[in-house]
Amino acid sequence: MRPVEIDVFSPLPEAWGLCSSCELLFQPANLNPAPFDAALEAYPPEFVAEYQRLSQTIRLLSERFGAQVVIRIWDPRSPQGLLRALRYRLRRYPSFVIAGKYKVAGLEPGQVQQMVQKALEAQLSPLEGER
Repeated sequence: MRPVEIDVFSPLPEAWGLCSSCELLFQPANLNPAPFDAALEAYPPEFVAEYQRLSQTIRLLSERFGAQVVIRIWDPRSPQGLLRALRYRLRRYPSFVIAGKYKVAGLEPGQVQQMVQKALEAQLSPLEGER
């Protein structure tokens, strides 16, 4: 059975920092905070809270379904993310597209899990009919 693809669309925080080699040297010496952590501090608390809820939802999906799912995260501000968001006609973020056909707008972990379960069951249905 192929894993169910989950495409997650949400604006993501941007982190600007030093080159990766310099960051590896500076972090243990506490000379510079991690650029991602510093970037999160620059955003409004509401954005950070929503980003953390989104991260938690993605972790829950990964823990619950494991290898049965492949999760891809797209920033709709990137060229690839924008093209995919237009393809699926997404208007709200975050949005989840499950198996290319089920869409869930907003942070509704229960709804997303139901759609993933539905997609997994849809994969099993043709196999059961052939027996």
